[in-house]
Amino acid sequence: AAMSNITSSLQLQALTRQLKNKNAKFVHVSTAFVHGSTTGTALSPLPEELFSLHPYDPEELYRSMIETQSYASSAMHKLGFPNTYTFSKCVCEHLLLRNDGVNTIIVRPSIVGPAVSEPHEGWAGETPSTVVAAACLYLM
Repeated sequence: AAMSNITSSLQLQALTRQLKNKNAKFVHVSTAFVHGSTTGTALSPLPEELFSLHPYDPEELYRSMIETQSYASSAMHKLGFPNTYTFSKCVCEHLLLRNDGVNTIIVRPSIVGPAVSEPHEGWAGETPSTVVAAACLYLM
């Protein structure tokens, strides 16, 4: 999860920093599920803020995810994250916002699915998106 959810995002942010257009913005698509075991309801929604990783350092967590994974795995469970996907997305948000020099915007959709029309109707570049689409069609 670290390579696909963190490393690639940090590399794209670094690329944005090198652009000649200094007004360029980096938009990172995260997930609505970056709050660990924190819950919310329609009447009491989750706040739009970074989930605290305290007392853990995001840099150390990222390093552990790439290397031994034991430190990151322990932190993930203690902080109440259900899986490495949501945990790595949370760590990534922290690291992206630490990197100065790039106007970074983070969006947190609850689900990402197949395209409505572009590049063509129903296009889904990855199998998991196709599975989501199939499940939605089945439920209809």
